[in-house]
Amino acid sequence: MKKFTVFISFVLISSSAFSQKESEKGFNKENLFIGTGINLGFFNGFILGLNPEVGYSLNRFVDVGVSTNFSFITQNYINTPAVDRQLIVGGGPFVKIWPVNMIFLGGQFEYNSISFSTKNGSVISNKQKYSAPSILVGGGYGNRFIGQSQFYTSIMVDVLRDPKSPYIDQYNRLQPVFRTTFLFYLRPKNQRR
Repeated sequence: MKKFTVFISFVLISSSAFSQKESEKGFNKENLFIGTGINLGFFNGFILGLNPEVGYSLNRFVDVGVSTNFSFITQNYINTPAVDRQLIVGGGPFVKIWPVNMIFLGGQFEYNSISFSTKNGSVISNKQKYSAPSILVGGGYGNRFIGQSQFYTSIMVDVLRDPKSPYIDQYNRLQPVFRTTFLFYLRPKNQRR
């Protein structure tokens, strides 16, 4: 947890340093973006999710915003036909740092509400509803043209490792989060073609 606190402190200090010149200019509508990401995975089960987000490019290095999470996850048990199923709704703030063109490092806090059940054959049991926090950290590759569009693919892991997290399986193993995201910047009407 200490490493994560140092990482977040570094991100916040870096963000304020990089954005100091940008803040002198004020809010720029061209730097506001919206879009959605898609989760799809097949590790020890199946993951299908949608991640709408809205954000702002503080400068040419840093993006901040809020992402939401709508996912369905199944996790298979070893040597048994039982399958855990989770329906997840949540979201939280994110930050992405683009140190070089086309590569970024990022972090996101998520708080998810989870509907959980176990299916064994045609019998559904162990129904529960609970919440869990997650801190997703990772990186990705993509294209980022401020004022036009963004596209990226990322991989993240939950460094908080809460046992109820949707990104930790029933054997307490990290489940990587793969996302492909398409974003579009809002542009003033007089600059649209």
